Amino acid sequence: MTWTEQLASPYSTETVWNAGLAGTGVASHGRSLTVGHDAEWAPEYLLLLAAESCLMSTLLALARQARVEVLGYVSKGELQMRSENGDAPSILLTPCIVVASEHDAACVGRLADAVPREAVVARLLGERLHVSLDVRVVPGGSSR
Repeated sequence: MTWTEQLASPYSTETVWNAGLAGTGVASHGRSLTVGHDAEWAPEYLLLLAAESCLMSTLLALARQARVEVLGYVSKGELQMRSENGDAPSILLTPCIVVASEHDAACVGRLADAVPREAVVARLLGERLHVSLDVRVVPGGSSR
């Protein structure tokens, strides 16, 4: 592999206008979806889902590496368009992760601190991304 191939991103997309305010977005791996304000997925929803799914995958990968028993995960994302002091829009994510022990809960809390450095989307959003993590313990629970 050449150095230029190593620098190339494995993620690329192409969007083709359909009509009105809609287009078809195609990822480099071939999957497609209809995007735009006249389509199934408005850009704002895609941005929220990108932030939520990147946070989830990064946190769960870190938890797996740390051998944390994760029993469940759910999150909510909200695009905050306006602020009282005129700040740029921001994203608030409120994930809830369920673990099997207090030890795992403390470990997840520490791992969550690393997510802004590890998650690509979090790094792109920077200070515009706010995360309010809720960790719950269900002793003796079993994962799905």
